[in-house]
Amino acid sequence: MKQALLILALLSAPAFANDLSFQFSDDVAGIALNANSPDGKASVGFGADHNEDDDVQIYNAGFYANGQRGRLEGRVGVKGFYADLDKAEGPGLAFGVDLKVPSSDVFSLVFSYFYGPSSTSFDDMDGYRDWKIGAQIMLFENSALEFGFSDVEVEVENVRGEYDFQDGAYVKLQLIF
Repeated sequence: MKQALLILALLSAPAFANDLSFQFSDDVAGIALNANSPDGKASVGFGADHNEDDDVQIYNAGFYANGQRGRLEGRVGVKGFYADLDKAEGPGLAFGVDLKVPSSDVFSLVFSYFYGPSSTSFDDMDGYRDWKIGAQIMLFENSALEFGFSDVEVEVENVRGEYDFQDGAYVKLQLIF
């Protein structure tokens, strides 16, 4: 039920959103929505990712401060997550940054890193790490294609090691409103 409500909310939200993106890899499919404040200095984001191989999900919502220094564009903030990993589930907070370095009107390099220590993870969760590095190509003024490598790991309490939710190449289609 919560999956259906989240997907419905994400699909009905383009009225207030700035962009909607779909991300795919060999075993993970995701949808994300981002909305900027009217002055562009802050943003909120919502997302859901599904790992088809293990039939598990991670949901997230984030609050960010947006900025620019020279050509470097980015946002810094906190992302709340809820991992539903079969026999383990729980929420947590991760802190991090999304960065973008445009080299032209068409091509940009992108980097993202979020870390959630055990002190900000609850229930069955004992930590979270999410990073990606890639390249973005603007297809038109209102759409972009991004590709690269990403890794999402969740540490589960009383389980040795980390659960690799996503690990490898990805492709993301971004629709900009």
